[in-house]
Amino acid sequence: MAEIECRTSNDSPTWGLIDLFAWKLIPDRMGGGRQYIQNFKDAWVRHNKQYILEAATKYRLPPPLLAGVCWIEVGGDPNFIDRVAFEVRSFDWSGPPAIDKMAITRHPNKTSFGSVSIQIRTAGETMGIPASDMSVTQSRGLANCLQRDVFNIDVVAQHLRQLADHDKYTFPLSMEQVRIIGARYNRGMGLSVEQIKQNTSYGNFIVNFWPRFSSLIE
Repeated sequence: MAEIECRTSNDSPTWGLIDLFAWKLIPDRMGGGRQYIQNFKDAWVRHNKQYILEAATKYRLPPPLLAGVCWIEVGGDPNFIDRVAFEVRSFDWSGPPAIDKMAITRHPNKTSFGSVSIQIRTAGETMGIPASDMSVTQSRGLANCLQRDVFNIDVVAQHLRQLADHDKYTFPLSMEQVRIIGARYNRGMGLSVEQIKQNTSYGNFIVNFWPRFSSLIE
């Protein structure tokens, strides 16, 4: 597999330990808490609206769908935690295959990376690269690229398009289709539409806050 290339950083807001502290430990009345993380999410989406709009157009998606997924995923755990988890898992799965069967951690390709969180395995498959074909070095290269927000947004948009195609949804999408696609981003392709409909909370959030996400990318 050829080396994966990605563009340089676009200087997006970065969520770190100080932000985690402000969110979890400082009360809302003092500028922390839920309002703090929501303000961060709003700022991140606004900062990246050009790339969100470009990717949505490229993959025939309504921009608020992509913006909504971005808004939900950014923030939370500091970005460096993903890197630590990946390196620990890579060591645990360093072979040979007989030893890997006894690994106590998840496979490193199941580690999520990027401000808009997506598993390495899912990102690779979205780009046509089976996880079984990726070496640790190549997985690490993809992980590095996912930490570049422009690349990250594009891969997430491509994945959303593939989720839509999975259920044979064509542009323009209805709100019910948006709800299903959003739920699939959270729950995967392995379930039928009927099973997905049993829990569409992720997609419901996107639909319910559609006007907010629309205004952030105007």
